[in-house]
Amino acid sequence: MGFPRPPAPAPPPPAAPEPPPWRQGLHAARVNLAPGLVLWAVAVAVVLAYYQVDTVRVVLTRLADWKTEVGLLFALVSTAVFGGVIPLLFERLRGRSVSAGVVVFAVVFWAVKGVEVELLYRLQAFIFGHGTDPATLAKKVLVDQLVYVPCWAVPTMTVAYLWRDGGFRWTALKRRLRPGWYRRRAIPIMVANWGVWIPAVTCIYLMPLPLQLPLQNLTLCLWVLLLMVIARDEPPPMPAEER
Repeated sequence: MGFPRPPAPAPPPPAAPEPPPWRQGLHAARVNLAPGLVLWAVAVAVVLAYYQVDTVRVVLTRLADWKTEVGLLFALVSTAVFGGVIPLLFERLRGRSVSAGVVVFAVVFWAVKGVEVELLYRLQAFIFGHGTDPATLAKKVLVDQLVYVPCWAVPTMTVAYLWRDGGFRWTALKRRLRPGWYRRRAIPIMVANWGVWIPAVTCIYLMPLPLQLPLQNLTLCLWVLLLMVIARDEPPPMPAEER
């Protein structure tokens, strides 16, 4: 008489299917709603102050004149500071170490993005004009969010941050960019940030051309800092705005 066979192990439960990218993005958008409200409030306050408060308009006009004199150097330096340096200093104040490679990456990446976004704003003004009427605003926002963001801003930012997170190793980046990477990584980021950045970009395009990038820098910096506060000890989410 043989020994009874042990019961066969139960098969592992099937893995839960990964939610579609758009649903992941909507979930992240709901999480980002609170900081998004703060962002909108700041952007709206700046726009209203410029058009309604004489002192603010005088100060910002001087800033616009200086930016025009400096040219693209303003975009390069200011975006590097607001998008890269200030958030990294905030990380240091929170007691988190930041490597030299990450510092160089952030400064160079956001400097390049600053020039890129400034040229986008200039191109939009050249094509659609400098008006702030609803039709002109709608054209600029749609081109910004439905052409520039999905076709260039989000893909380049996703690839750059994947390279950084992989220790600046090209082999690690290649592994992460396997087929379907845009659907898995870029689409959720893009959907999550549309809800926040479409209103913010509308406020940006309400400003005169020389003041659009300064407002963009302010909202970008505030957005990254808010996400860092929310994330606490988790790595900050990659900023998806275009910029």
